[in-house]
Amino acid sequence: MRINILLSTIIFPNRFEINRGVYIKKQALELAESDKLTILVPVPYFPSFLKYRALDFYAKISREETVDGLKVQYPRFFVIPKILRFLHGPFLFVSLYRFYQRVIHQEKPEVLLGFWAFPDGFANVLIAKIFKLPIVIGCLGSDINQCAKPFIRRKMIGWTLRNCDQVLSVSEALKTEIVNRLNVPPERVTVIPNGIEEEKFYPQSQDEMRRILGLNIEDEIAVCVARLEPVKGVDVLIPAFAKIQGEGRLLVIIGDGEEMPRIKRMIKKLGISGRVLLLGSRPHDEVPGWINAADLLILPSRTEGWPNTLMEAFSCGKPVVASRTGGVPEIVNSPLLGIMTNPDDVDDLARGIEEGLARNWDADIIRARVQGRSWAVVADELRAVLKQVLQRRRSFS
Repeated sequence: MRINILLSTIIFPNRFEINRGVYIKKQALELAESDKLTILVPVPYFPSFLKYRALDFYAKISREETVDGLKVQYPRFFVIPKILRFLHGPFLFVSLYRFYQRVIHQEKPEVLLGFWAFPDGFANVLIAKIFKLPIVIGCLGSDINQCAKPFIRRKMIGWTLRNCDQVLSVSEALKTEIVNRLNVPPERVTVIPNGIEEEKFYPQSQDEMRRILGLNIEDEIAVCVARLEPVKGVDVLIPAFAKIQGEGRLLVIIGDGEEMPRIKRMIKKLGISGRVLLLGSRPHDEVPGWINAADLLILPSRTEGWPNTLMEAFSCGKPVVASRTGGVPEIVNSPLLGIMTNPDDVDDLARGIEEGLARNWDADIIRARVQGRSWAVVADELRAVLKQVLQRRRSFS
């Protein structure tokens, strides 16, 4: 059965943020193989004469772009930066109601699929109610662990998820948060872990990759692939790595974000500039090379949903050192795969890195953990949920 899907999310790549929501893009590409897919990605709008530089680049995004063959529309919604963030959901709804009305009239979708609980999840539910569309919202981690911390937003997110036909969660740990903190019935939450691109993330010669990337073949190298935001804990990783003694040890950090200036200052203050390679944001297609060049991947997050970087490391046969938080224990479910450390604990993270670099790991065992978990499999599971929702709605109509 071919499904006519309206995909609406603020978490999706654009020409300036090529890695934003890349895993949602992977699911969209798979869905588009067999279903009709209309993709709407609202972006913030703030009047230019009021001068708020953080939003300037959004104005340069075209109203419509093609992303890996997918037609994507980028409508604008009004926001007030920094303040009244609980109003971003209502602002999105009011700003784009007419736009969504026109798209729904033209495309006649059968179901609305959203990713991210707020602000777009809130607006998506209102749209779905008005136009009598079944709705499924996928939660990714930070939209529950971080966005739901303020009281008003938590109430709005709770209302959003309780008014969905079905909620998706990337891990059992996140499902527990959704059920317990937001009072969503457990039977209305389906866990669908993320997938892996085995055609991109596979074992390659470490020596060869180091030669290509200009790295010392003899070094012990750890790589961290993460946004430079407080939740990712890179500010904990830097002092932890500074505690590790010995020559020929290198930390490579791939990612960008608001913490970049602070991370640079920490590296300089601790005197480890020669031992840390800060690459900034890199295209997702380059990440497999860096992982294969490394001995170890590190993820020091304070909270997580289902971090795909761990699965990508496993698919390359690489062990990990990761914080014991969110869905991480579900991914690193054996000591043969990596080492878990306490979040926000510099000493414990340093211990984990030392142990990880010293231990001999079996790449075949590590790779076997994620084999067969392709994005096509994930899309099939998602499609099954959408079909169930449609059948349930039709049985009550």
